[in-house]
This record gives sequence, C-alpha cells and structure tokens, in this order.
Amino acid sequence: MKTLCFNCASGISGDMVVGALLDLGLKKEFLIDELKKLKLKNYKLEIRKVIKKGVKATKFDVITEEEKKHRNLQDINLLIGCSGLSNEVKSLSKKIFYTLAKAEAKVHKTTINEVHFHEVGAIDSIIDIVAASILVDKLGVDQIFVSQISVGIGTTKCSHGIMKLPVPAVKELLKNFPLTVLKINKELTTPTGAAIVKTLSNDFIDKPDVEVYKKGYGAGTRDLDIANVLEVVMYDMNLSKDERVLLETNIDDMNPEFYEYIIEKLIKEGAIDAFVRPVIMKKKRPGVLLTVLCKPDVKDKMIGVIFDETTTFGIRINNVSRIKLDREIKKVDTKYGLIEVKIGRYNGIVKTISPEYESCKKIAKENSISLKKIYDMALIEAKCQFNSG
Repeated sequence: MKTLCFNCASGISGDMVVGALLDLGLKKEFLIDELKKLKLKNYKLEIRKVIKKGVKATKFDVITEEEKKHRNLQDINLLIGCSGLSNEVKSLSKKIFYTLAKAEAKVHKTTINEVHFHEVGAIDSIIDIVAASILVDKLGVDQIFVSQISVGIGTTKCSHGIMKLPVPAVKELLKNFPLTVLKINKELTTPTGAAIVKTLSNDFIDKPDVEVYKKGYGAGTRDLDIANVLEVVMYDMNLSKDERVLLETNIDDMNPEFYEYIIEKLIKEGAIDAFVRPVIMKKKRPGVLLTVLCKPDVKDKMIGVIFDETTTFGIRINNVSRIKLDREIKKVDTKYGLIEVKIGRYNGIVKTISPEYESCKKIAKENSISLKKIYDMALIEAKCQFNSG
C-alpha cells in the first residue's frame, strides 16, 4: 500500500506541498503541461532548488499580477470543471476548496456560497491547490498520514485585517489535529496548506516505523531559525508492516502426545505459526509454552481451539507487528532441471533467496545426487540471476 506522510514540523502551505511532491522525483514539465489545462492566464511558474538551514528543497512559486476580483466557490468550481484536467484531479481540487470554504464560512458566520476567498481565490492559491491535486493523483498513493502540525504566534495582515495567529480558518480546519505551537512570530501554517492536509490525510502518525524509500522537501518562503521546509515521506506499508496477534499460554499438566494434534489443528484453522518450547514454571515445575501467531480475524477461532484442546485456564494476547519481505517464487534453470526458489525483496531490492525444499528434493531423488549439492547449485544460479549478494 503506497503511503505518504507529511512531516509538518515547520508548518505547511500550498507552495510547500507542491514543492515537496515535486521533490519526490516528479517532473516539473509534467506539472506545467497539466496546469495549462486549467486555462488560467497572467501567471508564470518558478521552480528551483534552494537550501534552508542545510536542507536542500524544491521551491515552487507562482508569479502573478495583482488581481482585483475575488472568486467564490461557484466561480472556482466552474473554472476547474471546464478545464481539461482528469476527473480525479477535478474531484480532489473541488474537495479541497469545499473544505476551505466550509471553514471560512463558519469563522465568518456566512454560507459556503457567499464566501469570497480573497487571497485563496487568487491565481497563486488556485494553482497551489490544483497542482497539489495533480501531483497526488500522479503518485497514485493509497493513504496519507500527517505528523503534528506546527503553527506560529503573533499576528498577520490579510484581507480581513490584522489577525492573531493561527488565523481562525486554520484553527477551524485543524481543530482535531495535533498541533505544536512554536515561539516564532510568523505564519507557519496557511489556510491553503491546512485545507490540503485536512482533505488528504487519513490519520495522524508521529514517525512511520518502516523503512523509507523516498523523501521530498518543499521550501517555504520564510527564513527562520529552523529549516522552513515541509518533508514528505513515501513508503510502502505492505512491504514493511504486518499486523498480527500473538497468543501464548503456559501448560504443565497435559499429556505431551497431544501437542502434535493441537498444532496441526491450529494450522488447519488458520494459524500462521504454532509451536511449543520447554519452560520452567513456578515451583520449578517443567512445562511448555504454547505460542500461536495468527491474523486478527481468526483470533477468536484460535482461542477456541486452545481452550477446547488444552488444559490451560488462561491465554495472553498481544498485538504485534512483523517486518516481512515481498515474496515471489521463481524457477532457475540448472543442468539437472528447473528448481523453484523463493525471492524476498524489500522496497524492490532482493534481500534473500531460498531454494524450495520440495523442489530440490525432487531433483535430488530423480538424479541420485545429494540434496545439499542441488540446494547449493540452485542458490548460486539464483544469486547470479537475481543479483543478490
């Protein structure tokens, strides 16, 4: 499952989002061509690399002439709807603007259709939101998480006058988000940035406990004591994190002949693994620890088997995560025939190769050769073919 995480330690704005997504490796030429479908005039884009407190980031700027007109939600929806953009991009762009309009309407005590977006209705903010939608759609991500979002203190000047930070629209948009207030007298999180992350994000996360395979940094306009950048992290949840349930119980008063039957039944009923190991229990009695690893949806079935088939009075239950490789079975050609091998990849890189026992056994028997020789031959061939160290 392709996943993005927005690290908003320095806040978030529309231009920072676009810069960070481009910094993941997307082509600026693609974005420029797509934005032309919006049929907006009197603007130009400036995309360049900058350094913010030692962090190399992409700066995305929309250069425009000052506009006197203000657009409402209907005007913006019409502009997006009449464009040549894909239906997915149109839908996401409209969702972000609706999120923003709803918040603005609430804080200014008016209706969604009567909200005039002022700065947000200006060309640069429209470009920021539509560009973010284009790039997210291009990445094809399945879910987006967000870290704690930093906001500044003090005041800022906008079309509504002098307002306390964070401005009311940002407070409304992020009222259920974890916020960090930094003692920086600047606007770190803008209404546009808040609307984008509120619309896109599925949940909160401090730091993904998975191996990152791509990062992007989008530069803000400010020069602060901290790096004014938005970090976007990409990783694949399926390749890294696998939620499971671990069931354990100590047993010291049961016929040991029963364990073979119990383990076979647990595996048959859906356990990923089941095994016993010797332990010394209280009063120095020898016993066994029965351990069962299973998916959450078969937990109750496993518990039923354990209570039915053992003498235990209780079971410990733990939710655990395991790191696993993306696996596939391939065949390698040896002078004795085709042998199946299991290839394990992590983030697309081969980490381990294991010849399949049954396949090696079959070849060894057919050719009256030692199993070890067949195994070693298959492993060498597979490493050559799949570039594994």
